[in-house]
Amino acid sequence: MKIAIAGCGKVGTTLAEQLSKENHDITVIDVDEERLSYIRNSQDVMCYVGDARSVSVLKDAGVENSDLMLAITDNDEANLMVCLVANKLGVKHTIARVRNPIYRETINVINEDLGLSMVVNPEMEAAREMFNSLRFRSAIQVETFAKSRNEIMTCEITDGMPVCDVKIKDLYSATKTKAFICAVKRGGEVFIPNGETEIKAGDTLSFVATQQDAEKFFKKLGNETGRSKNLVIIGGGRLGYYLGRMAVENAMPVTIIDKDKEICKNLSSALPLANIICGDATNTDILEEEGVLKYSAVAAVTGEDSVNILISMYVKKNAPDTKMIAKIKKSDFEDLMFNLNVGSVFNPKYIAADHILRYVRAMQNVIEDEVQSLCHVIDNKVEVLEFLIGKDADFLGKPIKTLKLKNDLLLANITRQGKSFIPGGNDTIEAGDTVLVVTTKSGMYRIADIFI
Repeated sequence: MKIAIAGCGKVGTTLAEQLSKENHDITVIDVDEERLSYIRNSQDVMCYVGDARSVSVLKDAGVENSDLMLAITDNDEANLMVCLVANKLGVKHTIARVRNPIYRETINVINEDLGLSMVVNPEMEAAREMFNSLRFRSAIQVETFAKSRNEIMTCEITDGMPVCDVKIKDLYSATKTKAFICAVKRGGEVFIPNGETEIKAGDTLSFVATQQDAEKFFKKLGNETGRSKNLVIIGGGRLGYYLGRMAVENAMPVTIIDKDKEICKNLSSALPLANIICGDATNTDILEEEGVLKYSAVAAVTGEDSVNILISMYVKKNAPDTKMIAKIKKSDFEDLMFNLNVGSVFNPKYIAADHILRYVRAMQNVIEDEVQSLCHVIDNKVEVLEFLIGKDADFLGKPIKTLKLKNDLLLANITRQGKSFIPGGNDTIEAGDTVLVVTTKSGMYRIADIFI
């Protein structure tokens, strides 16, 4: 497809890189020549310097011939204007990044007039994933697939758990649960295990299971199951507001702490059922006075990565059983958080990009044998891909054990006629199947890429 992207910030750059790798024809427009120079030198994309709100700039960039316009600048109003103009120029599909909560209802009213196909709010999507992770207190990360029939959970293994020193091939005998281990982090190394791999204390595991089997597996580990009972949010910005609203809407007691009096005033008005505290959460006296360490979950979502890291470290040191969630913007800090193992780490940039990529793939009318969805687990170093299998693949009907698969990947799940199962060596892949592949390799966009 021919895709135009207005805005070459973090999200725009991530999208340009990924979509270019998937062989789309990409044009990027930005007012900042320095931003464009990076993507121009690293990817095969066309770049235009200018304000994408200008009709002449859009025409010079050939936007009217595009299949899709992505408006991903830092300005909500500019993004809406870009999509409106692009639509008038003949672009049928437009996506705008809109972050301000004020526009939520307004856009629903004028959506058709604007010609918008999709609105992406990075903070809202991040809040949704954060809240989703609260369903399992012991899970670091929760991702759904197979139309929500199955999930990939990530958790930590501690000394004394019954799975320690158990080989993966013997896991069912030890736990009597259908949890399929598909990725392991050990001592900073992330790898795809095999049946002979022994689970060790200190490991971080990602496993595939139904929600019911996941609950049973966590019980066998001795971890708490069920959702978090209450939540404290540190940081009352957009992400804190969205997360707080989700907690209120789901009858979860929530406290929000922010040092800005105006933000606290607005939150008190917008979320009257939430407990709003005006104070500096970097002051441990405030945390102790408000009993933060007694909450079952804490989310550090301020605008400062360093603050979120410090709070996460403090909570995990003093309340190790508390579920800790942190928002991180910079990749370097994200890597630091992963190595510290202080809880669940969420980067709104990647979350927003993943949602847009899913839409782009859906636009291709679910092309058989190509990636239908993609997510990342374990420090974003493991890719989980879903493929829809077509009728002409030469591996159809052959036992999986006879197929020559590349190293560092697993076939983790097959969904056939609405039913999902973990494939064994004697199982086959059939036309119409949805196959879940877990791998530490990147660049796999067609099912053929998994074979030697």
